[in-house]
Amino acid sequence: MARHWQILCNVVLYGFLLWLLYDSTLKEWDPWFAFVVAFVLVLAVVVSLIPGLHAPRVSPGSYPFDS
Repeated sequence: MARHWQILCNVVLYGFLLWLLYDSTLKEWDPWFAFVVAFVLVLAVVVSLIPGLHAPRVSPGSYPFDS
């Protein structure tokens, strides 16, 4: 069930970013804001599509070089 909420939240987030991109390009021209929003969108898509960029295991409080 938690997976469905994550998918729904991602759809809402990507939809909001696309709306911001539309708003800053077609509705009112703001090239700097449009560049930032497009960069965030591309970065989010690249990180989600390339599994090597995901953190394999994250353990809070554990450092690899602790003895």
